[in-house]
Amino acid sequence: MVDKRFLGWLGCAGVPAAIVLLMPAFAFFGLGIAPALFIYLLAWWGLRWLCLKAVAFAGSDPAVPMARLAAGLLSVAVIVAVVIAIPRAINAPLEQQIAALQSGDVQPSGVIKLPAIVTVELPKSYYGSRGQGPQCEALCLRLLYNGVVSRVIAVAKFPNGKIDPPASFRIERRDQCPNADLPTSLIVWPGEWRVEPRSVGVRDRVRARVSGGECLVREAGRIEDAAAVISFRNVKVGASPFSGPWQLRLDTLNAERLEIVAAGGEVLYRRTEVMALPLAVPLHSTGAAGLLTTVTYVGWARSAITRSPLGPNGRDVLPGILGEGSRRPDLPEAARVK
Repeated sequence: MVDKRFLGWLGCAGVPAAIVLLMPAFAFFGLGIAPALFIYLLAWWGLRWLCLKAVAFAGSDPAVPMARLAAGLLSVAVIVAVVIAIPRAINAPLEQQIAALQSGDVQPSGVIKLPAIVTVELPKSYYGSRGQGPQCEALCLRLLYNGVVSRVIAVAKFPNGKIDPPASFRIERRDQCPNADLPTSLIVWPGEWRVEPRSVGVRDRVRARVSGGECLVREAGRIEDAAAVISFRNVKVGASPFSGPWQLRLDTLNAERLEIVAAGGEVLYRRTEVMALPLAVPLHSTGAAGLLTTVTYVGWARSAITRSPLGPNGRDVLPGILGEGSRRPDLPEAARVK
């Protein structure tokens, strides 16, 4: 006979579980644990029933309180072992995969001296809409206006490997410069959020330099003219949990790589950022939703890990690699005097 108290607990878990599964937006109220609670209560009752049947088959009385307690505790132990063992077994290869992706990383201790002409290769998404072509983004502007290099060849690369025609940028002294074609948005680097009001970021400083006669000249470029390539690219695309919320085996491993490679193929610097969403331990389901978005998630709960972080376009590590060449360009002398 089914314990009435157990049926009560099962019903209490089942009602919110059904709400979460049918209306995931309610998950942010904390109902995300309800489906897992319902499933594990059901599994516990089934295991406990089997244990008590085994007690009766052995010739003992299953109604004895000690027998019922032992059956309940054994069922709990079995469930706990299973919900810990399953995610641990599935997540086990993750560390080996991370080690393989980062095995070729090269991180010298000092500042890297760049040649006069370098290529900066970034994903197409950082260069604006299709057809616009590569622009002189944040790193390009810093290298040129800090005098670290004489020319930057900008390359925009699509995920399929296709590239837009490269563009070459240099500084030329003139009495009057045309308006500089600067990106509409530039990534802010660490430590530069709180700056003086008159020069909030790189763009304002470069515009002041251009107004002072240091013109940013854009020309057609060739990658083979560069003596080194600075690239930030995705080397492995992981699956989103939204694509398989109930899949136990889902490859969520994503890897971005920052490289500086000399023209002869020598790797001067390489760092691989790895992000993954392994199954949570113990195994349980979860639900989530946003108040200002229609995106909802109901599926297995996952944790998040990040190794060797780089930041957008490598901004978190580039100051240590390039030294003075990575700082914000100085304002022109006239602006500094004022």
